[in-house]
Amino acid sequence: MIKQRGQVVVDKILDTAERLFFEQGYNITGINQVIEEADIAKASLYKHFGSKTDLLVAYLQRIHERWFDKLEADVDKVADPKEKLLTLFDYHRERQLQNGFGGCRFIKANDEAGMSDERVLAEIQKAKQHLRDYISMLVVNSGHQKLLTDKELTELIFMMLDGGIVAASVFKQADDLQSAKSIIQKLI
Repeated sequence: MIKQRGQVVVDKILDTAERLFFEQGYNITGINQVIEEADIAKASLYKHFGSKTDLLVAYLQRIHERWFDKLEADVDKVADPKEKLLTLFDYHRERQLQNGFGGCRFIKANDEAGMSDERVLAEIQKAKQHLRDYISMLVVNSGHQKLLTDKELTELIFMMLDGGIVAASVFKQADDLQSAKSIIQKLI
């Protein structure tokens, strides 16, 4: 399938914004830098994104979709319902290794812009809730030992994943995600 020119420009802008927002942060990244590094005209950026915040919202929507599609694909490869829960930790660990322990893109965006625009916060909350709901579905289908309720186990896994990502970012290693996986393994 051949992309239309407008979509090619949008992809160039979003690819550049994705890299810069992750590496530098949203606040440090200027629109002019995005324009220059995407090698597009200023009018092209503003044709597709009315403001820097609009670009951030589109970036969050895009990374949410891509990130979650990859997560689901990894989990879907696993047959055992309990192992599916553990695969969540493997996926998060691999992502941290691939991204040089850069942390969570949603947490970073929340820290920088989550309070300044409701749309930004809503996209971040949507992504995090989507993960929580997905974990809940996996927990319900897991046949776990019932040492915790489904809701408790869901919340524990959700918090351990986010906490493990933060620890990986701070300590530049994935040991905490591996420890979290071992703890959950004992509970399921």
